[in-house]
Amino acid sequence: MTDRYVVAFDVGTSGVKAVLADLGGRVVASRYEPYGLRAAPGGRVEQDVDEICGRLGAACRALLERPGVTPGQVEAVGVTAQMFNVVPVGAGGEPLMPMLSWLDTRAAPQAAALAEVMGPDEQFRRLGATITAKDILPRILWLKEHAPQVWDRTAKLLDCKEAVVARLCGALVTDHAGASAYRLADLDAGTWDAEACAAAGVPPGLLPEVAAATDVAGQVTAEAAAATGLPAGTPVVVGAGDVPASQVGAGATGHGDAHVSLGTAVYFGVTLDRPAADPGRQLGVLGHMDPRRYILWLEIATGGGALAWLVRLLGPAGAAPDYEEVDRLVAGRLDDDGWLLFAPWLSGERVPVFDDRARAAFVGLDLSHDRGDLLRALMEGVAYQMRWALEYAAAFGEPIGELRAVGGGGIGGAWTQIIADVLERPLGCVRAPQDAAARGAAACALVGIGVEPDLSFARRVAEIDRTVEPVPARAGRHRRQFADHQALYQALAPLFHRRGS
Repeated sequence: MTDRYVVAFDVGTSGVKAVLADLGGRVVASRYEPYGLRAAPGGRVEQDVDEICGRLGAACRALLERPGVTPGQVEAVGVTAQMFNVVPVGAGGEPLMPMLSWLDTRAAPQAAALAEVMGPDEQFRRLGATITAKDILPRILWLKEHAPQVWDRTAKLLDCKEAVVARLCGALVTDHAGASAYRLADLDAGTWDAEACAAAGVPPGLLPEVAAATDVAGQVTAEAAAATGLPAGTPVVVGAGDVPASQVGAGATGHGDAHVSLGTAVYFGVTLDRPAADPGRQLGVLGHMDPRRYILWLEIATGGGALAWLVRLLGPAGAAPDYEEVDRLVAGRLDDDGWLLFAPWLSGERVPVFDDRARAAFVGLDLSHDRGDLLRALMEGVAYQMRWALEYAAAFGEPIGELRAVGGGGIGGAWTQIIADVLERPLGCVRAPQDAAARGAAACALVGIGVEPDLSFARRVAEIDRTVEPVPARAGRHRRQFADHQALYQALAPLFHRRGS
């Protein structure tokens, strides 16, 4: 089985990873190609789909040029990608404008306007969640209002993964998890909810077809073959976004299995065999790569992205981040008793405050604090927000089992120890954590072509490399500072909203 492969693409915010996985689902080679994003005043953050696909093609060609590998050995293609973006495309799948990134906040007025005509309770009833500017729906409404010339030419409104699949095989299709992110889907029926679409003002005809993630969407086109080096006619599965792909790639495949993704953003995913209703009537579940399952998804808006911001701010201009030095600096301070808080809301916050206007702050600075103190406070602030989110999840009444950690974002040994200490739970760090989403995409492809009967095999592929145990002696300090962290939001929220009013 070692001479046959699937290719999986993990299309991230800062670059694309192409991996070659054997028919057991194990990654045997990878290639990464970076690209950028464009930020502009007014909360605008965009990415060029043509650039993304160009880098994807370059990564794939390099992967297939490895000694001992030929394109003819590739059995199928799987794709995963960043979620909660919007790409309007024409009938042929061609992008009509740059992709509105998940980091883009220009649609805050549309989220507020939606709340005026559809209050939180009605949103939860009709859409299954309370909508914020970080959701897909307000971005669609922004497009409709501010880019009518694009809206009039739009055949489908896609997310990033769907736009890449369209480029590879021409299919304009999403999976159950991708459909759930629009908050306009009837997941039980596997289609779009006409009542929700009408209430939101989005024609269902502009939304992609819904299929299972493991269904074959189409075959690699001649044009895509020329761009990637893949053989024309190779099956391309529908695939799923990075949240469900990481869920599977981390091996969190059974009811109650949980993973935490430590990337630019941080999020928890808990696999559920049934949809769970939020007692706070705020948070809706996402679909799973398996259409019979769901994911309780809890996002903290900035994690590794916050660290990258601070390291860049504190370091020499233009210097590459030295995360090993950061890890050493913080590791020596884990038992210090000093009080310094960081509110990690650099781009608003999701769970559990659901506040687009929240912003970051250091509180408690004095003349004794140095670079290491700021770095530790930042790591602790993100960890306190994670604890707050996990406590919110507990109110759903569903089991939350072992936490499997994946991702990167500069999150080294000191930060994983802080997270375990703050959560007061062991953290199982998965081997090759940055390959988790790609492994999920590869698993999807293997089920799609019948090599595996279902996705449960992914758990045995995702091996735990090490387990980080919490240090009980630190629990008291972290409990006190977690309470301070919650109080900090309550104290600052009126200022955020007064400034934004």
